[in-house]
Amino acid sequence: MKAHEIDYVIHGEEMQYVSITLDQNEGVVAEAGSFMTMDQGIKMETIFGDGSAKDKGVLGKIFGAGKRLL
Repeated sequence: MKAHEIDYVIHGEEMQYVSITLDQNEGVVAEAGSFMTMDQGIKMETIFGDGSAKDKGVLGKIFGAGKRLL
């Protein structure tokens, strides 16, 4: 799949937020707690961790979280 730039607009001066327009089958990764709202037809998937390895299993995820704490 060929990647291209995501359409976005930065709003505000002191308290800024970013408005992102996604094309069909496009996705975006956001920091925990930073997501504000979405339009209908958008599917949101939440995961534990950074998403780089989805199939690590529960113990692998807990171990990864413990390493980050240290």
